[in-house]
Amino acid sequence: MWAVDNIINNTSPQQAVAFSDGQLINTVRGPEGASFRLIVNGNGFLDITDMGHQPGGPHYWQLIINGNIYWYDGQGSITITLDTGGKYSVSGDGNSFSGTLKWLPGISPDDVKNFDWMMENKYIPYQNIPDEPGKTTAEIKALGLQYFPFTPYSFELAMSVYDWTTADFTRIDFMRLFTYTGVANDPLDMDSIANGIWTADWPPYVPQNKDYMNSFMMVPANSLADVQAQLKVKAPILQPMNVSESNIIIAAINSMPRTSVISKPKLYSGQVAISNLGSSHFATYFQELPANSDPSLPPLEMDLNTALSTFMAVGNTITLKSFISFTDSFDDAEHYSNGIIIVVSPPDGAVVWEQTTYITPLSDGPDKTEYLFQPNTKFTVQDIQPVSSGGKNYTQISLQVLG
Repeated sequence: MWAVDNIINNTSPQQAVAFSDGQLINTVRGPEGASFRLIVNGNGFLDITDMGHQPGGPHYWQLIINGNIYWYDGQGSITITLDTGGKYSVSGDGNSFSGTLKWLPGISPDDVKNFDWMMENKYIPYQNIPDEPGKTTAEIKALGLQYFPFTPYSFELAMSVYDWTTADFTRIDFMRLFTYTGVANDPLDMDSIANGIWTADWPPYVPQNKDYMNSFMMVPANSLADVQAQLKVKAPILQPMNVSESNIIIAAINSMPRTSVISKPKLYSGQVAISNLGSSHFATYFQELPANSDPSLPPLEMDLNTALSTFMAVGNTITLKSFISFTDSFDDAEHYSNGIIIVVSPPDGAVVWEQTTYITPLSDGPDKTEYLFQPNTKFTVQDIQPVSSGGKNYTQISLQVLG
């Protein structure tokens, strides 16, 4: 166990300092595997990860502080000096080192303006959430101040992650997955989006439900043609609004605490998580899908076996096009699987997962374990094999994050 017993704050003007767990600065923290983020408003982040006992060192216990090793015995007593320009130094228990804080994310006021418009018009958050307890506006505001005190947009950042955990993730995914990212002006695969909306069959998330259709700025539909006609009208506003929300989600998850590799050495995802999409849509999650660069090709999909023998073959690098959610056990991943299980490992030598964020504290369902990877994350395909579990057969794809 350890504590930050002293902070010498030389920032000018003096910036507020807080831990993202919401506890007092000098709280005794731990245990092994826990990682905490110190937020210095206007300057950046300092991550402290408890590595527990590490044999062979000069002392019994070890912390990693923004990549630097801090040794101690008994209970650690840390002094942190903060200087202007994002500089810091650490001392205590015989340690002494300095460095630069991790960056604060940029947040576009135009994105916030679009996001606020979506909230004002009740497209965000998802309306009348069924089955989950949800969170009140006051709860989301409080979580925003806890995790994102460095920005006047703390509420929007918290709300964006909360909104992802609702059924609105479908809108976010459809508008990202079915975009031709390799073509100028990012045109949409309109037929695939319309089919995805129309074939939803997880009541009450069906095209006849007003709340489900409201998430796409539409009204209930009774035919695919109706959905297509509405999408043609709504897409020009829906797409840029979706891009703005995605940008805010990215800023939010980059600002939240990291998860240590000690506590979670692997993560798991059941795919395709949107149940009315089949295995042919799995390839759509990655930028290397050839159709991304040519809208004259068939819709944005590819037979799974073809994808796994071509651009997703073992040894290749693939890049996320949308967000993708993981959990921390194979069993949980099975619950969401539509025939595919992804097992992902961190980069060699990593202390924390830099590319994914534990978002359950901001979820509409407090029991849903969720780690969210962001677009543009790169993976190496390490292994592909069939596996069986609980009487069901899956294609298991093992990936490693590229650092």
